[in-house]
Amino acid sequence: MSKYLVTGGAGYVGSVVAAHLLEAGHQVTVLDDLSTGFAEGVPEGAEFVRGRIQDAGEVLDSSFEAVLHFAASSQVGESVADPEKYWRNNVAGSLELVSAMRKAGVGRLVFSSTAAVYGEPEEVPIKESARTSPTNAYGATKLAVDHLITSEAVAHGLAAVSLRYFNVAGAYGRYGERH
Repeated sequence: MSKYLVTGGAGYVGSVVAAHLLEAGHQVTVLDDLSTGFAEGVPEGAEFVRGRIQDAGEVLDSSFEAVLHFAASSQVGESVADPEKYWRNNVAGSLELVSAMRKAGVGRLVFSSTAAVYGEPEEVPIKESARTSPTNAYGATKLAVDHLITSEAVAHGLAAVSLRYFNVAGAYGRYGERH
């Protein structure tokens, strides 16, 4: 049994991942400020800490195996209207999270990135190796965090993966998208 921190674990994707981890017999701590997630979305059996990703240092210690990072501002239109919010939350928050991980000795990260880092594709289907050229602050901030993670991997040995998925759809049991 391993112990995982799921940031954004009260949201759509994070709650489903947290539920699957619990069902697999792992310990799960959910860190979420409930700005877009819902307390009801936190799976039963998970420890819930209400806070921002900038607060991860208060939660993380060496007992955690990894962090699964789903906490982000994620509305494209809003990112165009309020880019500062996206840079502050997505990039500055992720920087604080990665720093807290290094301080706690947690060396594994799964990051919820986005296909929006590719912008308008030059060819379809989009290959992972396609040129990145985001067209909005949401995609730009996710790409910045991808670069942050790469730098952290080179400098400090962080083992990480960025998931660049397109539109997420579906539900799992009582967990699903809610607006």
